[in-house]
Amino acid sequence: MAETLFSLYALRGRAEETKFGAWRRRVRGGVDSRFAVLAAITPARLPSFDLALLAGPGRDLAQSAETFLASPRQAVRAELDFYAGHHGRVPAALAGLVDTLAARREVLSTVQAYHHVAVAPHWRGVRAHLDAERARRGTILLDHGVDGLLSSLHPNIRWSPPTLHIDAGNQFDDDFVLDGRGLLLMPSFFLRFPGVMYDPGNPADYTLIFPAALGVDHAAGIWTGGPSQRALANLLGRTRASVLTAIADGLTTTGALARGLDISSAAISQHTAVLREAGLITTRRHHSNVLHHPTQTGLALLDRPDTPRPIP
Repeated sequence: MAETLFSLYALRGRAEETKFGAWRRRVRGGVDSRFAVLAAITPARLPSFDLALLAGPGRDLAQSAETFLASPRQAVRAELDFYAGHHGRVPAALAGLVDTLAARREVLSTVQAYHHVAVAPHWRGVRAHLDAERARRGTILLDHGVDGLLSSLHPNIRWSPPTLHIDAGNQFDDDFVLDGRGLLLMPSFFLRFPGVMYDPGNPADYTLIFPAALGVDHAAGIWTGGPSQRALANLLGRTRASVLTAIADGLTTTGALARGLDISSAAISQHTAVLREAGLITTRRHHSNVLHHPTQTGLALLDRPDTPRPIP
């Protein structure tokens, strides 16, 4: 849900055109006046109506949608009051969200239709890129500590202990005091400027959203899907190509691979043995599980971002 809404900001203007230009041209061709409500949710100037916060974490867009439909009236009202406090009013398209389930369904229907056009065709690559970014940040934390992590998030984020300064451009100014609470760091593929997300009705937990590093070549690979599955299957064999792709997508145990690909565990073990011998994956045992991870060579074959191997 969050990346779908963030993509609306990436769709505007021509920022980072070499990375997002091809995607913008395709998506703009499939968006018409039916999607006008999305401009109300994500106006040009922040803050937006935080549908992602109300939807909460979910394994997919459908689950997030169900959570939003069940959101308490007071939580939706708090978001709309916060929105109105910065923009002067609540757009008519959002006014019925507090009391009317039909209004919520209508907004969600539009968001889901937009997601199908703009994000769903590329979601696998976007998710893999974000997973790689999280792994990279974890490695920085292990190697350089909290100072190294916070100092390297983005040029517009400056760590001057004990204060983290975030230049979010022409947006509202605010100070957030953690007072011993943690700060959740969330990389974003589509949001290309840093920001802070929190519940205005209960401002206790804060999420710092920062842009994931993105090169031109990696962006192009995500829009095109990287090397075609047919080409990869011709090289490795269809099943083995599927196993390597699934491992890069985060299915790391033999059992998870067997369930996800509907293949027996014995067959998975045979395929992973060949991939390991070819230097495309590594395998290690963790308690009772056998864990597989792609090597740099395997990721290069898939045209994926570099993902450091997890620390044993």
